[in-house]
Amino acid sequence: MTEAAVERYRRPPTGRTEVSDTEPGLFLWITPNGTKSWVVIFRLPDAGGKRSQRRKMVVGRYPAMPVAAARTAAREVMALAEQGIDPEAKAAEARAAAEHEAASRRARSFRTVTEEYVAAMRAGKLIGGRKRAVTPGTAIGRESLLNRLVLPTLGDTPLADVTPTMIARLLAHIEKEAGPVDATLKNVRGVFKFAQSRGLFHGAPPTGGMTNRQAPVKEVRALSDDELRAVWHAAARQGSAFGAVIRLLMLTGQRRTEIAALRWDEVDWDRQLLIVPADRVKNRAGAHEVPLAEPAMAILREMRSAYEALDSTSGLVFPSETGDTPISGWTKLREKLDRAVRGELANLSEAEWRAIRAGGALRPETRQLKADALAKIEATPLTPWRIHDLRHTFITRCRDGEENAAGEITWSAPLDVLQATVNHEITAGVTQRYDHGDIQRRYRLRKRELMDWWNRKLLTIVDGVEHEAVVLQLPNRRA
Repeated sequence: MTEAAVERYRRPPTGRTEVSDTEPGLFLWITPNGTKSWVVIFRLPDAGGKRSQRRKMVVGRYPAMPVAAARTAAREVMALAEQGIDPEAKAAEARAAAEHEAASRRARSFRTVTEEYVAAMRAGKLIGGRKRAVTPGTAIGRESLLNRLVLPTLGDTPLADVTPTMIARLLAHIEKEAGPVDATLKNVRGVFKFAQSRGLFHGAPPTGGMTNRQAPVKEVRALSDDELRAVWHAAARQGSAFGAVIRLLMLTGQRRTEIAALRWDEVDWDRQLLIVPADRVKNRAGAHEVPLAEPAMAILREMRSAYEALDSTSGLVFPSETGDTPISGWTKLREKLDRAVRGELANLSEAEWRAIRAGGALRPETRQLKADALAKIEATPLTPWRIHDLRHTFITRCRDGEENAAGEITWSAPLDVLQATVNHEITAGVTQRYDHGDIQRRYRLRKRELMDWWNRKLLTIVDGVEHEAVVLQLPNRRA
């Protein structure tokens, strides 16, 4: 048989067509559905050396296996049969070995090791740069980056087969897209370091010699009065759980992950406290108490009314749209918020806001008003900011405190009180090693005084109306 001859054979209307080749034992079988299979007919000697009944073995299909390859396979089958070796059993062993090797390669793949790496972080079994277990928030961020930027390219590659060239190409692609090159390199390094610590990888990691290529950028700042006012009112306009989270972050200065994943059993209504459990705080120093002033309590009461109206059972204060996970989709929500912030900075009127919200068939004057309002928003500049900047703003404003007519600071929040309020490690030096007291009880009242002061200060900024006295006579024990 030749390739051309095999191509000319047509499928039979019924039954099966069998065409023999010049190679002993090799046949081409053609079925009514057009499948062309290479079959080898052989006899296997029995225990007494006599040839047993005729047996057949499919070795491949045409055109995936051309004529020459089929003849080679037939000779191998016949040679095994002559030696008394069952070709089918031999083929089954080869398939099993190949499957085992493939499974081993998958077990050692970059993806599998990454999954173990993430699982270790989530379980608190991976120590970070501060000699403490990596926090859940950090674990989520690393997992997200690896899933988005690394696994699609390196996921199925065995860890030992990942080369510096592969990583360099990956980083070059990310850099071309203006993505987080250095963060990606750091996370890839982390996977290899983890693999070495668990005995899953030996030798020099392929990231050796690679250095950061992005200049450090100051990404955080404190917001101005105008920006605070715009963000506060934009969040109120946005409503929903996201708007409430933003306003509560502004009022409390806490970390985004700790507020966004807040549960109702962490709210102490009688004492007006949030009690964030140890497994959800960054410094892992134990549960963290957050005193709540009346504006923050009002937000929680609004959320509880919404929670009860939905008859929800998730226990989450700020649920996502699905209702059973913490609020998500921050990127899209931020885009919507930033548009509203620009609208506030542009001083849009209520009529313009109503026109923006209007949909369907609009009157000509409403359509024009809406177009003009949207044009104002697009023309209004907004300095880039991050949600974490709200925490920077809280700390900065508390340290700046109050000033006199000459602009001199007359009162500043004591550093240790502020550190306790935002759950930073209190900078007490060596003395801290000897202090085994209850930090939460020690600072509970002083944190509440500071939180009350800031809430009044913030509302004065956003409303433009003085909210009682804003000067506290706290003992400034730590300047």
